[in-house]
Amino acid sequence: MLADARMMHLRKVRALGERFDPRFFERDPRFWPIAHVARRFADRDDWPAPEEHAADGVRFVTARKPRRQRRQGTDVEDMYDAHIVRGAVPTRARCWHDYLNALVWASFPKSKAALHARQHAVVRAWIPPGATALPNARTREHDALALIDEGGVIVLSDGRTELAVPFGHALFEGLVHGVPAMIARAIPFSVVSLPEAPIGVADALLAERLRAPIVPEDLPRFSF
Repeated sequence: MLADARMMHLRKVRALGERFDPRFFERDPRFWPIAHVARRFADRDDWPAPEEHAADGVRFVTARKPRRQRRQGTDVEDMYDAHIVRGAVPTRARCWHDYLNALVWASFPKSKAALHARQHAVVRAWIPPGATALPNARTREHDALALIDEGGVIVLSDGRTELAVPFGHALFEGLVHGVPAMIARAIPFSVVSLPEAPIGVADALLAERLRAPIVPEDLPRFSF
């Protein structure tokens, strides 16, 4: 990365080109929750295709390019989360944001499935029947789910010690580019003792939490 990358906005860094770094996870210890799945592609010279990713319960498909003409309607069942609920995760090729999202899926399949199922339900309730455009503002729960998806950190605490388990793929993208991507938000859980295999425990706890309503105030800012 450029020496002054930390002074640049993430969007400007993206505009310089999405160059693949197969061993990115070795550059910062905070990649640890996804490092084990990223190693699958560690010897590649170029990006893997979206279809090469794997996670329990879903498959990854190359995202269609958005149509430029004005949309004639708002089909909830053709939106991003609806595709995921049906088992397909639209994924842009040669894109760090979507590549990291796929790695998070592989590490936290229960949480990602629960998050997008709830997000799909929220979107269906948000858009009035017969609407031809999206409402002007998202619901508070929709905002909270987006904060978790992009910037969530699962925090396990036994009352003495905390373990931070990064989850949001935008946080990982910020680490790749060396610029802040967004403010991290904690999803706190109390445990009897810190688990030896924290990823599976964190995945199960977050998936269960996402079965109930959540708002941004439930997600305190976290120093990442």
